[in-house]
Amino acid sequence: MLKKCFGIISWLPDDEQARKERKARLDRLIKQLNELWPTIDILIIAQNWGRLKVPKVSNKIIVKRYNPLGILGARKALRDEFLNLDYDYIITLDDDAIIECSAETAAEDYMKAIDDHPNGFCFIHSGIKNCTFDDYKAAQLNLCAISKYVFEKAPYIDVDPQKNEAFEDHVYAYYLHVKFAACEFIPPETITHVQFLNRNEPVPSTWAKQPGLRTNHLISNTNAILRYIKENGEVPADIHKFMDSYQRSIPEVKVNPRPLPPKTSDLVAKKPVPRIGIQVTNAHKTNYLYF
Repeated sequence: MLKKCFGIISWLPDDEQARKERKARLDRLIKQLNELWPTIDILIIAQNWGRLKVPKVSNKIIVKRYNPLGILGARKALRDEFLNLDYDYIITLDDDAIIECSAETAAEDYMKAIDDHPNGFCFIHSGIKNCTFDDYKAAQLNLCAISKYVFEKAPYIDVDPQKNEAFEDHVYAYYLHVKFAACEFIPPETITHVQFLNRNEPVPSTWAKQPGLRTNHLISNTNAILRYIKENGEVPADIHKFMDSYQRSIPEVKVNPRPLPPKTSDLVAKKPVPRIGIQVTNAHKTNYLYF
């Protein structure tokens, strides 16, 4: 049996309410891991924790405290910590994930699949029947199991979503899928998870709420990198130069400036023209459309 650990990336914001909520979600995850796999160790990259502690469970918990590293920095720190420890496999998680099992043996079957692939990796099922890889990668890197064999050869790709570069999880998942295709296996479909877009909970502390986020820019860069990986089987040698070049190649969309309003002195009094209107009402306000 392989020696495994869970690797959790955790960040607690300074805002008191958001901090309390985020810590509660982490505690929920730890307790759930304890219920499903009470003997598997848990490694936590604990950013901005201060003196906070974890709940007492039977799992051995290794807390590595850091100042805020950002998404990419935290993933890199988790990989570095894992490679310096005596484990064969790491199963990565964000601190607000919720694991869902649709069969009594789901937890056991998931670990057995990992044991059957000592040099492999897998992405958790996204809950879609007859799914393709695209549906698996929708789970991002939650419950993504990676062997030390693969992780040593595949560092995280240096793209930072918080700098509006690209979605690091999608890029890394597709890179593994293409570069290490022989190592990939499909885990049981009876285990899945709910990620941070859980509609039943507010998400005040997620990076996706940060001001200045350029979603279209992130998507276009990500898709360009994925196409390059598909065509070349590798990431660009200088990925930042590649993204800059790609953005410069996109035709500029020219928007005609809105004409300035006429000066008051130029206005000529005109007899008002009656207008016919229709009333449009939605949940927020009533508008009138004139024609």
